[in-house]
Amino acid sequence: MKNPKLLILLNIIAFVVVLVVNTLANSLPLNGHTPGQLSDMYPNLFVPAGVTFSIWGVIYTWLLVFILVQVVALFSKAASQKVFPWVERLGNYFVLSSLLNIAWLFAWHWQLMGLSVLIMLCLLATLLHQSIAIGIGNAKYNTQEKWLVHAPFGIYLGWISIASIANITALLVSIKWQAWGISEFHWTITMIIIGTAIALFVVVVRNNIFYGMAVIWALIGIGIKRGSIADPVSMAVIPYLKGCIIVLVLCIFYRLKQWLSY
Repeated sequence: MKNPKLLILLNIIAFVVVLVVNTLANSLPLNGHTPGQLSDMYPNLFVPAGVTFSIWGVIYTWLLVFILVQVVALFSKAASQKVFPWVERLGNYFVLSSLLNIAWLFAWHWQLMGLSVLIMLCLLATLLHQSIAIGIGNAKYNTQEKWLVHAPFGIYLGWISIASIANITALLVSIKWQAWGISEFHWTITMIIIGTAIALFVVVVRNNIFYGMAVIWALIGIGIKRGSIADPVSMAVIPYLKGCIIVLVLCIFYRLKQWLSY
């Protein structure tokens, strides 16, 4: 689809619907449980503290600006000349990711764990393909695209990457999987290291520093949760979290100049 005005209208509708459903998920809440309450039903060492989910506020606030700029472009020729090209580059990705976001919420709230994982992985694949297609961290149409598309969707992708690991872990807990005899501690450390390694690749190779920031926030959230419980196993996880956070922070500083200059 190459009609930028139609794409903008679809983006606006998708954003409003996803915002309404996410609000209802917490305020009603859907099926009688908030997302955080449902997460607590599947206790594991990878679950972050509730405050960590405030990252959605950052994501949706940034996406609101992303939408408002498009609204202005519908009524301003000068603005449209800057906005329409990156709207065309983005294509249907935002609408598709919004639909998957909504579908996941319903699957999660009705505790359809296998379906929720499948939808989450589809959302992850969509955001990943979008990141590559529009060149996040490497190529931009203009500075506006860089800060209104690349940055927020970098955070979105980073958060969904960690959320996918958490979702899979919750599924395994729900079916009482024994992890081939691997202890919960070693399973969690393995997942933390895998999540960090992927983030390092994305930050260093793809120059997507906002992806790394989202992963750091998720790791901090896991650390806060483990610290609040303070049992020996939880406390043993924290040094690994600190080490991964330090490495990611250093890599982001290493790539910061490259991000600012592309």
